[in-house]
Amino acid sequence: LGVMGVIVLLYFVFTSPNVIVRWVDGNYPAILISLGAGMVLFSFVFAVKPEWLKAPKVGVLLIWNIVFVIALTFTILPYQIQFPAIPEAYPLYEPPKPFWADFALYLMLLLSPVVVLDFILYTREIVRAQARPRQLGGGFLAAGFFLLVMVLAQVFTTVYDYIPFIGPYFRDKFWLVHLFAGVVAALPVLLIKTSPDTEKAKGKPVLAMILAAIYLATVLGAFITAAKPQPPAEVGNSLRVMTYNIQQGYNPAGVKNFDGQLNLIRSQNPDILGLQESDTNRIAGGNSDVVRYFANRLNMYSYYGPKTVTGTFGIALLSRYPIENPHTFYMYSEGEQTATIVANIQVGDRLFNIFVTHLGNDGPIVQQEAILKEIDGLENVIAMGDFNFRPDSEQYRLTTSILEDAWLLKWSSGVDDQGYNPTRRIDHVFVSPGTTVTEARYLTQPESDHPALVVEIAW
Repeated sequence: LGVMGVIVLLYFVFTSPNVIVRWVDGNYPAILISLGAGMVLFSFVFAVKPEWLKAPKVGVLLIWNIVFVIALTFTILPYQIQFPAIPEAYPLYEPPKPFWADFALYLMLLLSPVVVLDFILYTREIVRAQARPRQLGGGFLAAGFFLLVMVLAQVFTTVYDYIPFIGPYFRDKFWLVHLFAGVVAALPVLLIKTSPDTEKAKGKPVLAMILAAIYLATVLGAFITAAKPQPPAEVGNSLRVMTYNIQQGYNPAGVKNFDGQLNLIRSQNPDILGLQESDTNRIAGGNSDVVRYFANRLNMYSYYGPKTVTGTFGIALLSRYPIENPHTFYMYSEGEQTATIVANIQVGDRLFNIFVTHLGNDGPIVQQEAILKEIDGLENVIAMGDFNFRPDSEQYRLTTSILEDAWLLKWSSGVDDQGYNPTRRIDHVFVSPGTTVTEARYLTQPESDHPALVVEIAW
């Protein structure tokens, strides 16, 4: 169980530092450097003093584990919003980060090598025990069951609305899943036996130097491949906007399709890109950061949106122009948790108010009302996303009472010049009254289970 607890922590968190970045909306290079520094220091200490591995001080190791698990839990907790159960409490903005949150984060990163040390000591104890196959089989059966429970528990923190009876218990419990994994990984420390062999082992610092070089290369690689966007040298009088539900980076057949979606986006050359279902920074998405992947390859500014610990399916904003004052607010949700990004983007002398959202199933009107409440009174609004409501709905009529449907501003009949008539469309771009729309197209290529919508506005 201890071995499997370590594997769960590595699987969920520490083999993919980008997962931690999206927990806390943190600085990617700083987190990568801190995690690497802890591992390199750990490697040097035990390469030079291998006898400390042969005869570990159980008390010290237990304290190390306890402090690490506490730091891990308190890294998540400041961002784990307890969502109110009444609609009147919404729209709900993210609370300010407490002063101690960064201390917990970097303490966790520096102490994280304890999971590697635990793994080394636990596997050594299993070998020393010389257990019979039946004993090993029973132990790993229990460990395998624990792994299954932990995977389901982590997944349930996002998809709870789709799991009858038990699912709702996991809402807002992301922190608890990781606390439990950390406790299971730490407790077997009490069973470790120190080696009676007190002969001093010969250190091998060269191994630590090799590992340090690998971490240095990793950090340099992160800097080299990172997006380095620059505002366009010339600012025209038009803006190309694209909204796209990327279905966690998969195509309709369920095949991972980051590059197919990237090529579609690149072919449209948007100035502003809103993404929905972009939360791939979890085990169900292979711990991949599709937003960073797109931003790096498109060389765009990006804002990830709601933090992954809140259990949304993810929304993100990418832009060729700097994204100013980005923040996230949440809407009342009886089912899956929903959120909206709001930000400012300055294009020449014109300031745009950008909203990116993904409403819940059937586009609950209470959620759209929360968005419209924030839009009311603003100029130069561009509200885009998967609204999950169609043009014949009350939500649509409410929205178009204060905003214009960009598709109809270009194609007043609802049918474009190629005969395309999207009567059941749920992906929309709404703009302020008086906006000039010079182009609007739904792109129905099979790169996702949703079409992308591209709209060009001019002034």
